[in-house]
Amino acid sequence: MLLLVVLSLASCSSRQEALSDTYTCPMHPTVVSDKQGVCLVCNMDLVRKARPGEEVQITEDLARLIKSPNETVTSKIKTIKGEYLSKELMLEATGIVTYDTRQVFTIPVRVGGRLEKVYIKSVFQPVRKGMKVAEIYSKELIAAQQELIYLLNQKDQNEALVADSKSKLRLLGVSEMQLNELISYRKIQYQFPVFSHQNGYVVTDSQPAPIAPAPTGMGMTSQTQPMPTPVFIREGNYVTAGQTLFKIVNTNALRIELNVKSDESKLIKVGDSITISMNDRGEIRARIDFIQPFYETGQEFVTIRVQVPNTNLKIGELVKARLKSKATAAMWIPREALVDLGLDQVVFVKTRNAFKAKRVAVQFQTKDQVAVLGLSSADEIAIQAQYLVDSEGFIKNTN
Repeated sequence: MLLLVVLSLASCSSRQEALSDTYTCPMHPTVVSDKQGVCLVCNMDLVRKARPGEEVQITEDLARLIKSPNETVTSKIKTIKGEYLSKELMLEATGIVTYDTRQVFTIPVRVGGRLEKVYIKSVFQPVRKGMKVAEIYSKELIAAQQELIYLLNQKDQNEALVADSKSKLRLLGVSEMQLNELISYRKIQYQFPVFSHQNGYVVTDSQPAPIAPAPTGMGMTSQTQPMPTPVFIREGNYVTAGQTLFKIVNTNALRIELNVKSDESKLIKVGDSITISMNDRGEIRARIDFIQPFYETGQEFVTIRVQVPNTNLKIGELVKARLKSKATAAMWIPREALVDLGLDQVVFVKTRNAFKAKRVAVQFQTKDQVAVLGLSSADEIAIQAQYLVDSEGFIKNTN
């Protein structure tokens, strides 16, 4: 009888312990039940909570291992330390041949009227100095001629009024030869020619100069230039006094514009020597003539200009350039040790037996190395950082 009582008491005690167990969902800890079942949220099987004495002791090593894989990675990959070196850089840039905007001229009209003839028919048509580009019919010019003829036909000529009338015609664009013909023949000319005063090629007034492509690389995007719709003047168009008929570009005054990254622009200065590759036509040596002193809206690069002689260059032709910078001290690491996340660049710094992503700022780049900020010479980093990237997760980096 005594044995039966003891067994009965033990059985009741075990039932009470079983009844005291609680169950929860691994994905939703707020779901708690006193019996086995499924989660009301995700329909996952509930698991029993640990009883007193069953808890796992979290050591420092275990805490490091159970961290989220997008924060810490455990690996035995080889490491390397950055080197603080001072070295000269060979910078590369892509540019374009364009015309010198200081040598761009316009052909305006001095009087309003209707264009009877236009001799310029297309964009890029060559123009010579003294060439007739258009003929204009103007009521103002006709009235000014009639006024001079009337004054000349008077018996008692008023020399002051005649001189004022001649000056008026000169201001309206009448040349001395045309004025002398008018005085000699006293016959009104209804169409007056418009001449070019420069040599060059015609471009539309709304046509911009070719723009160098933006440098590509980390954080940089290529720049595209929209092609404008040519607006060309034709016969029958009415023009106003001072309006530009044509814009003339002097192709003997050329320059090369190059775009360099903003961080690399700090390494160059006006007067530095530069080597420009002309594709299959060899190389030319020149010196930097101008460095853009400011950024335009949305621009992440700096434009430099190089004046070059006209060595059979074509406007719009792409060129490549190389220039050697002054020696610059920086922390250098292998290119393979850096991971580009688009907006950020990170390295993996070793802490005990784990690696943690750390954000760095890229200063300069060469073919095999990268100069960065945010890293000390004591930091051990993974030499092959790509092996530590989780392709299904996002790397959380630290400053």
